[in-house]
Amino acid sequence: MRFIIGAFRYSVILLVATLTLAACEESGDGVATLAELSMDEISGTTTNCAVVLTARQGMTYTARVVSGYEWCLFGGDNVVVEGTLDSGEDTKSIFLYLKENYTYNTRQAEIFVNFGNGDSYMLLLSQLSADPTVALDKEWAELPRCKKRENFEYRYYTVDKVGSKSNVRNYTICFDITKKASLWVAYPMHSFYLTGSASRQDEFIAEPTIPTQYQPALSRSYRGWYDRGHQIAAADRKCSQEMMDQTFYWTNMTPQQSNFNQNLWGSLEGKVRNERCADTLYVVTGAYFDGVRHSSIDATTNDNAGKACPIPTHYYKLLLRTKKGNTKKAISEITDASELRAIGVFIQHHNSGESTTLKEEYFVSVNELERITGFDFFPMLPDEIEEDVEEQCDRGAWF
Repeated sequence: MRFIIGAFRYSVILLVATLTLAACEESGDGVATLAELSMDEISGTTTNCAVVLTARQGMTYTARVVSGYEWCLFGGDNVVVEGTLDSGEDTKSIFLYLKENYTYNTRQAEIFVNFGNGDSYMLLLSQLSADPTVALDKEWAELPRCKKRENFEYRYYTVDKVGSKSNVRNYTICFDITKKASLWVAYPMHSFYLTGSASRQDEFIAEPTIPTQYQPALSRSYRGWYDRGHQIAAADRKCSQEMMDQTFYWTNMTPQQSNFNQNLWGSLEGKVRNERCADTLYVVTGAYFDGVRHSSIDATTNDNAGKACPIPTHYYKLLLRTKKGNTKKAISEITDASELRAIGVFIQHHNSGESTTLKEEYFVSVNELERITGFDFFPMLPDEIEEDVEEQCDRGAWF
């Protein structure tokens, strides 16, 4: 398992080559030498990247940071690394470690790579200025804008390996230490996540990086008729036992009235799963504390340690996906709003009895939920279509 802590100073991305001093040549056994980066421009908060080498087995190489070494170095704070492509490999990644860029200016680093056969490459890396007001910057379509706020803790969770896939993301939280709850949880939904043999262990545990005094103690349920309601459901992560277990962190729980949790909200969770598609469904689930409180819901309850825990007045979900579901396009690549569909569901927290009916009044646009909550949802939408997509509220296109 991997988790990111604090102000998220470490993230991983691969970079692409922009400038070469020599053309690719075959190195004697049909493998052409090549040194490249996966992107020539990275965000100001990207702090870990790699130079990717291709050559025959046994080929030696030297890589040197020739400029920008004040903020860009190889592991161990080295300016130069040397090595050999080992037996059984014809590609190799050499990692660079970067400082976040709060200079308000784009900066560049040059990395010179020389192979044992004489081939050489100059790679140019540009790092944009970081927005000092942003706590977490990831190009994930489900992720709301993560602004730095005094009481907010952002965390995201990944798993090293699921089947043939590596470094698989699970979900992201915006945890409010004053509410002892996450205000939103954002995650991708796809058949990949829903297929597998993982099962509920029902072991509710503390999130490992946020001090426990800020978390609700939930080895057992909240006091009264309030369940430990998952924001990302355990059933949304059947692909991996480790992923499902991460959904049992206390920070993923809020006090949900039992009937509401098990009937109305549980039914909605199932309907959302049915909206998955090959292109991926992007989901934000949230708890809202500042609305009109239903008479059946208390203002607070208590955790296992007797700490008071505020109870949400409303719960919500936001959904975004392609209309066709199989375009193979990233959200950021789409320039026609008609290719996407989006909607919000905003429900007053109440004792819903056995009802599973989703009333028309529950459905709202993304824009409306932004106005209510103050969050900026789906910022990865291209500017030219963002307003049209976020104004959609076509209940008939969903469920």
